[in-house]
Amino acid sequence: MKKRTLTRVLSVLALAMSMPAVAAGQARVGVATTVVGPVTVTRVAAPPAPLKFKDDVLLNDRIATGDKAFARMLLGGKAVVTAREHSVVMISEVPGLSTIDLASGRISVAVDKSRMRPGEGVEIKTPNAVSGIRGTIVVAEVAGGVSTITVLRGLVDVYRRDPATGKSIGAATPVGARESVTVKGSALPARPHRISAEQARTLSNDFTAPVQPVSPANAMVTDEVSRASGLAGGLTGGSMAKTDVAATKTSLTPPNPPIVRPVTPLVPKVTQGVPAIPPSNSLVK
Repeated sequence: MKKRTLTRVLSVLALAMSMPAVAAGQARVGVATTVVGPVTVTRVAAPPAPLKFKDDVLLNDRIATGDKAFARMLLGGKAVVTAREHSVVMISEVPGLSTIDLASGRISVAVDKSRMRPGEGVEIKTPNAVSGIRGTIVVAEVAGGVSTITVLRGLVDVYRRDPATGKSIGAATPVGARESVTVKGSALPARPHRISAEQARTLSNDFTAPVQPVSPANAMVTDEVSRASGLAGGLTGGSMAKTDVAATKTSLTPPNPPIVRPVTPLVPKVTQGVPAIPPSNSLVK
């Protein structure tokens, strides 16, 4: 009896120890689809650790990119977050709202509105701005206390961020495609300014994933990578999608030697009363 009780206690302890992420409120919110250079992830009550390709992205993860680093994450199958070098990002979520909090650096966020359920939303927060996303592609940059929000596709409402509560305050500044707004301190311009097609193209290229060889992925991750590439492809109206899909196929498909099958020579068939027909050269090349 004592042995059975001890076994049950050990089983419960083992189960509790096997679910630290759930206990800490760190549910899975996405997956890393591209990691180049030094990228670290810091989780609740844990030291920084390298973020690797195919790693889960958990709730409240703090992701930091180092020199010449590049990281792309697919969140919930509906949003792609791409971080350039020297960026610090944290992913949080409440029912119906996913928040990408950019403390410093540069990120792009591509949201596929068709994959979002009614009432769902995605927002980008910087130290002094909040951007509500409506199925758009946005580039956010934070440097020296200045936030710049640039829209490459769609429409974004940009608000000032209350430093005390972290919530949006005041009137919104609508920012449309190929428009940008810069928030300095608590000053939010009432109108955005236009950017040129060349500036938009340069931003798109900045967030195009480098081609890096990686180990073959399982079917689920391959599917998520493909979806991430497709979502992010809208940055250049389709040209980036082709580049990323090609990169994905190159990186995920291991090189295979060509299949060589022996050619079976055609043997003339003789039918009574019909002369044999020699094989055609065009069939046995």
